[in-house]
Amino acid sequence: MTIPVILDTDLAMGAPGSDIDDGFALAMAVADPALDLRLITTVNGNTDVDTATVLTLELLHRIGRTEIPVHRGADRPLLRPRSTQGSVPDGVRRRAPEPGPAPMALVQHVLAAPGELTLIAVGPLTNVALAMRLDPQFAASLKQLVIMGGVFLGRTDTAGMPGEFNVWSDPEAAQIVLDSGIQATWVGLDVTRRVTLSRGEASAMADSERAFESFAGQYSVAWIDHLGGNGDEQASCALHDPLAVAATSRPSLLTFEPAYLEVETGDRFRGAILTDLGSRSQHLDSQDNGMAIGHFPNALVAVDVDAAGFTAHFRDLISRL
Repeated sequence: MTIPVILDTDLAMGAPGSDIDDGFALAMAVADPALDLRLITTVNGNTDVDTATVLTLELLHRIGRTEIPVHRGADRPLLRPRSTQGSVPDGVRRRAPEPGPAPMALVQHVLAAPGELTLIAVGPLTNVALAMRLDPQFAASLKQLVIMGGVFLGRTDTAGMPGEFNVWSDPEAAQIVLDSGIQATWVGLDVTRRVTLSRGEASAMADSERAFESFAGQYSVAWIDHLGGNGDEQASCALHDPLAVAATSRPSLLTFEPAYLEVETGDRFRGAILTDLGSRSQHLDSQDNGMAIGHFPNALVAVDVDAAGFTAHFRDLISRL
């Protein structure tokens, strides 16, 4: 029995020097026989939303799945004016997405099949938060929400970006999701940094006779070089978004713990997540009368990963395309 899924993405694979993990995530969602990809929505993040939309449609064309509907989503965060800029490479056809904004498409699809659809969000959570604001039944009507985002037990090690990129890009949206009542599954940097693609592996993919594998390998080499791995076959990039897709069909690859999460929305620690692991955390109330008030978990957080098992799963799926 397949799992019907929606993918919300800021896909940039296909643009020189751009991140490639979201393209692999889409490819895995298509190739995995356990998943039935019903809808793709795009969002501003790794690149601007128009570029993400064009590149998503181009990638679907490359892998022969043009029947999957794509809706363009939010072009900027909820409250912050920042909007990523990208560019569509020469020669890429500018195909038109489906009419109607992504948040509305999310609401329509999910409410048409309550309790059936899993939403995998691998970009900033702007579209998801807008869908939750559009209809109060949206969150409760999802079967599952899987998010690539956050860092819970570690840190970003980037002073200018204290939160993980997807959460940092729209922290207000992330907090709306946490307050929605759905206990989402969060796959963050604590585990995604441990699943990687080396430059040597990407080069081998680039030499493949399979069209998608060769295409993805070429752009993966370019991305690793962009990160500073020129000529080093052991240099690598993390496969953040593909792990979130794997968590949907192969949750046994990861270890999860319930947690209570809050997102910092101020400027100094923007996007950082306060993480309280455990079945229930407690604190004293504001009246300081000694009564314990519980914060029940609002998330499941990935704390460990079978990296070798994921790599085998990833290679198998990519080889199917």
